Amino acid sequence: MTDLMRNLLVVPAVLMLAMAPHALGAQQVQLTAKQQQAVMEAGRRISTPVEFVLLHRKELRLTPAQIASVEKLGMALRDSSAARQGRMARESVSLMSAPAMRGMAGWDGVVDEAGIRTVMAKQSEFQAAQMIAMAKDRRAVAALLTPEQRAQLPQLQNAEMLNAARARRK
Repeated sequence: MTDLMRNLLVVPAVLMLAMAPHALGAQQVQLTAKQQQAVMEAGRRISTPVEFVLLHRKELRLTPAQIASVEKLGMALRDSSAARQGRMARESVSLMSAPAMRGMAGWDGVVDEAGIRTVMAKQSEFQAAQMIAMAKDRRAVAALLTPEQRAQLPQLQNAEMLNAARARRK
């Protein structure tokens, strides 16, 4: 996996890291580097709905039929997610190699503010599309669960973030 693709995958985890204070009851919390890493890993699991639901199959009391359905959906989502990530990586590489962005890294010359704004707006569109697709993936997985199981997901998600933030506190 390239550094660029790895960085693109971190976006959902960073959003989950931003949610950590909410999961901790909105307390001001200073996380250690190890705790931040644990929270980012928890964020990655949470942003991968199939993995998250299967990880919590016991707490959710998934039936064998539900497990099979979630696993089947997971294979389809994995393919579409990989395609989305590949497309985003290619588009990001293209955007980052635009003249305005190359000029941004320089130390002299005119700053192409309009060009940088255009490139960053497109980058934001790609990230929004990725987040929307992830939200749709979550809804697709949730559709395989009972209302009672779906009601448990926010608590499991908060517990996952809280446990990660408490991890390796020392």
